[in-house]
Amino acid sequence: MDHFEQELTRLMRDSREDTPYEERHRRRLHAAVRARRRARAAWLATGSALALAGLGVGLVFLASAFAQVGSGSRQPRPVTSAESVPIPTAARSASAAHGVPSPQARHQPESSPRDP
Repeated sequence: MDHFEQELTRLMRDSREDTPYEERHRRRLHAAVRARRRARAAWLATGSALALAGLGVGLVFLASAFAQVGSGSRQPRPVTSAESVPIPTAARSASAAHGVPSPQARHQPESSPRDP
C-alpha cells in the first residue's frame, strides 16, 4: 500500500471524524484505489515483459555470435620454436667472444677441406 492508500484508509476508518463519508463517496474512493492497483500491476507486468524480451534478444545475439566464432573460423595457429626466433646480433657477438658457438653455426653444414 502506498502513502495515498494508507492515508485514505485512515481517513475512512477514523471514528473521530464528525462527518463520515457517504456510501457513494466510499464506493468512488474504493473504485479509485482498485483502478490505481490495476494500473500499477499493468505497469509492472509491462516492465517485466520488456525486460524478458530484452534478455531474449540479447541471448539470441550472444548465441549467434558464439556460433559464428565457433564454426569454420578457427584456423590452426602457427607453431613457433626457439630455433625460429632470431637472436639479436649483440648477443651473438658477445657469446662468440667467450668461445660459445652461435646456434646458427651448429645448423650450417660444415665445409670439408676436400671440397674444391
